Amino acid sequence: MNLQIRPLKNAVTETINIPGSKSYTNRSLILAALTKGTVILNNPLFSDDTNYLIDCLKVLGIKLIVSKNNIKVSGDISQIKEKKYDLNAQLSGTTIRFMLALSCIIPGVKKIYGEEGLNKRPIKELVEGLRQLGAEIEYLEKEEFPPLLVKSSKLKEGVTKLKGDISSQYFSAILMIAPIIGGVTIQVLGKQISKPYIDMTIDTMEKFGVKVVNHNKKYLIKDGQKYLAKNYLVEGDYSSAGYFFAIAALTKSKITVKNLNSKSKQADTRFLKILEEMGAKVIKGKDQITIIGHGVKPVKVNMEDFPDQVQTLAVLASFAKGETIIDGIKSLRVKETERVKALQTELSKMGIRTESSENRLVIYGGNPRGVIIDTYNDHRMAMSFAIAGAKLGGVIIKNTEVVSKTFPDFWKILGSA
Repeated sequence: MNLQIRPLKNAVTETINIPGSKSYTNRSLILAALTKGTVILNNPLFSDDTNYLIDCLKVLGIKLIVSKNNIKVSGDISQIKEKKYDLNAQLSGTTIRFMLALSCIIPGVKKIYGEEGLNKRPIKELVEGLRQLGAEIEYLEKEEFPPLLVKSSKLKEGVTKLKGDISSQYFSAILMIAPIIGGVTIQVLGKQISKPYIDMTIDTMEKFGVKVVNHNKKYLIKDGQKYLAKNYLVEGDYSSAGYFFAIAALTKSKITVKNLNSKSKQADTRFLKILEEMGAKVIKGKDQITIIGHGVKPVKVNMEDFPDQVQTLAVLASFAKGETIIDGIKSLRVKETERVKALQTELSKMGIRTESSENRLVIYGGNPRGVIIDTYNDHRMAMSFAIAGAKLGGVIIKNTEVVSKTFPDFWKILGSA
């Protein structure tokens, strides 16, 4: 489905509610499956990415009761039977990485794979990290890529080493299963990117009762710890909120976003600082953030630790007269699409000049024009370019249904703002 965005005629004052965090929902689902007894997850996000993980857990025999405002997870991995399992992560990178680690400590032979787009995304570093702890994992087709076959049902205590500059989800996947293994140390090799996402994992683990020691590029999980939570509240999603923050900044509107923890460890809280540098005013309240926009100015930033907002900033920067420089973009080249290339293509259609290297994107802002936007089956492309439509006439977003991956109600909330 294609959708033409109706630009705002004037600045608005609006309040919206944001859904639960995808990152926290998926982490809490894994931890609940590792916790004996019943765990109730409140305010979870229901989207393609979370539903794919729920489906995989159900295939393993984990009992989940899904209702409107919570997920009840009964039982744990100790109830999983010794047999063959077929685990389809669809197009969810989070799901395939978390399920790969989980599959190494449960009975049976597990085949793990996704749709074509996901199977083109490399997974070698996580496989090697798990193999260092004794995992038996085979590549079924192309070396270093899904699909995979996991034969191990337990791992050994010890040290595993992972390159830090590829994906934080590799660290998160091993961190979460570590208490089941025993004493585990994860050592970071080289530079580490997207560290706030690992901090989110550690935060969730601590709320479930397990302590992680982060010391000198090493993550230490001591033996003898167990997950003990009975209830867990999923906080609102800053990644989703970022699009409405950006609309407020661009259109000189005042938008309050509710259901947000002002002290959150989510990586995308850092986007607020960038908006302040662009000219917006940020007001933090109890469980809400208000943005008062004053237009946008060019900035120079490094977004290595929160790459999910690069597309959002790139669209804003197209309206900021001058040169915006975004560093730390390398990880965007192996996402749902080659996001840097996709951004440059669509911005060029809008009449905006860009330049890029492996880890830098330069945007020469000015006067973008409304065009038909291809989304490349990428939810963040669709939502980011919708921001332009709030300011410009003639912006049409193709394949709008792709937002179901992380934010199914995006168009509904956008239309009400």
